Amino acid sequence: MIEQELMTVADIHAFGVEIVFKQLEKDGWMIESADALANVGTEPQIVAQKDDEVAFFVVRTGLYPGRGRFEEGDEAFEMLVRHADAHNASCYFAAVGIANSEGKTEKEMSVPVKGVAFNIEFNGLVKMELSPEAAKPVAAARGSDKEHAEA
Repeated sequence: MIEQELMTVADIHAFGVEIVFKQLEKDGWMIESADALANVGTEPQIVAQKDDEVAFFVVRTGLYPGRGRFEEGDEAFEMLVRHADAHNASCYFAAVGIANSEGKTEKEMSVPVKGVAFNIEFNGLVKMELSPEAAKPVAAARGSDKEHAEA
């Protein structure tokens, strides 16, 4: 049996970033930066501009039968959205799924072998926004806590 080299977690993530990068270019976005090695909890993987919109793109990639999921928690989600907002940018999430195209079974399709072709599942972007409660300015929230404490 021939032993095949598997993609690492970093390889899988970088592949997903590359997929989104190419789709954004195809859709008319001008890529300002792309970094598959960016800290996934605090930084977008892609920054791009289209028309008058600057956007940060958060990419996650998963193996068949799944797709990438944002699993870093609410604090990281809020940090990314606030980071984009601080730069007058929108923030989008891109979930990518990859399946080994040479796989004949469900299990084989989930094995990320280096150098083989993959089937891609990418259904577009989801805008990342804060809930109205989370969107309140931090200083205002602290002020209201102070008022309650003094009462």
